[in-house]
Amino acid sequence: MKYFLKHITELTWIAGSLLSVLALCMFVPDFLTSEPLVWQTVVTMILTVGNAVLLMYLVYQVGITRTRSSLPVFCYLLLVGVMSQLHSQWEGQMAVLGLQSVVLLLMRAYRSDNAVHESFLSTLIISITALFLPDMLFLLPVLWIGLSVQRAMNLRVVLASLIAAGLFVLYVWISSTLFPSAFSILSIGDTYLHTLPSAEALLPLLFLAVAAVVFAVTSLLGFARENSRAQSLVLILLMLLLVSVVMMFFPPKYFSSLLAVAVYSVAALSAYCFCTRQSVAMGVIFIVYILLSLALFTLTLLNVPTY
Repeated sequence: MKYFLKHITELTWIAGSLLSVLALCMFVPDFLTSEPLVWQTVVTMILTVGNAVLLMYLVYQVGITRTRSSLPVFCYLLLVGVMSQLHSQWEGQMAVLGLQSVVLLLMRAYRSDNAVHESFLSTLIISITALFLPDMLFLLPVLWIGLSVQRAMNLRVVLASLIAAGLFVLYVWISSTLFPSAFSILSIGDTYLHTLPSAEALLPLLFLAVAAVVFAVTSLLGFARENSRAQSLVLILLMLLLVSVVMMFFPPKYFSSLLAVAVYSVAALSAYCFCTRQSVAMGVIFIVYILLSLALFTLTLLNVPTY
């Protein structure tokens, strides 16, 4: 029994793929209701799967696992599946897609003396995602702190980031001046901003908060024994989680728009913990994590107002 619990997170490709498909089935109830629109759910599903695969690639590139484990795919699909309010909000998955690209660029900039290219592209990507979610611009300081964590910060890197931001602002100004009607179609972020959830919505959010605390603390246990790249990834994910949580509540109108970023941060930390901490305790946490996720999904199917 102890051996089973210790190695339960070492999923084979078949087992991981099967669990990932089952987690993706949490989107099915959205197709049985009149709202949201079907195309929104389909686009969100495609982007969610893409982000899950990209998370697997990130975990492999950083060297957390020596093989392309499907566990990160399952972790991300499971947590997004539980947070039903994200099933049709494709803008959030677009933001996560851009954010993951930035994290990959930050990993490539590790201890680089010339990270100008990575700084320019990262700033440009965050700026482009701001077309969908304007509040993504608040993550620019995370990029600069991330470059410092990667020991790649210098004057040229800062100037490259500022030039990219300036070019984007210039593009927005010219576009909004010359083509106001066409540009208004792109600036759809305002339709995605919502106020804080009602009291009935707190159960999934409580689950997310507990998961965030558990995986944040677990990722810091034995932190000094990890390689430098893994340490950098954990610090960047923790910063993303902290900033997104703070921005979700101050001001509260950004709550829903940054929920996808918080979910990504927690899912990535959970994948890191399950891939690097093979123990009986982690095996128990893995099983309880899945059971609680299934319980929340069951409440949703029974039309209990949990979100």
